[in-house]
Amino acid sequence: MSETPAAECFRRMAARIDHNAPIDPAGKALFGGAAVIIPPDNGGQPVELLILDASSDPAQFWGTILTRINILVQQLEEKRRTGFGQVR
Repeated sequence: MSETPAAECFRRMAARIDHNAPIDPAGKALFGGAAVIIPPDNGGQPVELLILDASSDPAQFWGTILTRINILVQQLEEKRRTGFGQVR
């Protein structure tokens, strides 16, 4: 079976979760969330985010993802404005 680069991102994240999400003495995973975002062609690099956080704060998780996405969108808009991101 051949692997696509996008599928490999998800496999890599699954392995990172298995390897890095420790269990505390009460049996709770110290896991703050994970995200893998694969944009279309010319959409920038994939985003792979694993948060290990005992508090498991949903607002922190979503805020972190939102910040990453906002930065990537700004970069794409800047490329488009300067002519480096135009599709012909």
